[in-house]
Amino acid sequence: MNFKIIIIFISLFLITLSGFAQEAFRVNIFVDADKNIYLEDRNVTIGELSKETKDLIYKQPATKYNRLVFNIYGDKNLKHGFIMDINHKLLSLGKGLKSKTNKYLLEYKNINLDDSAWQEEIKSLQLDAVKD
Repeated sequence: MNFKIIIIFISLFLITLSGFAQEAFRVNIFVDADKNIYLEDRNVTIGELSKETKDLIYKQPATKYNRLVFNIYGDKNLKHGFIMDINHKLLSLGKGLKSKTNKYLLEYKNINLDDSAWQEEIKSLQLDAVKD
């Protein structure tokens, strides 16, 4: 009997914790016209993208986030297929999790992509996501 009570309390605790996890963890990716990929503030190759993104996601607290949002910012001259390849790699990491991708096409000049400030500069543009 005591075992059943303990299981019930543990279940209630886990349900309560999942109720607090309401935020989305946002992963920002920028792809320039030369197909250089920047994951947050790191330059990565398309081959490294999955591992580096997975490492970033797995370091986050389980009780804080309950879904993933991938923001892909791409140069307007990129082919859509390359952006879709990146999107496919990202979504494969989030299997079993609620995940969503926002894609933005933009023309950029003088953005220092080696500094994390590029994300703030792009956010200030108030872009609309590309509709699928």
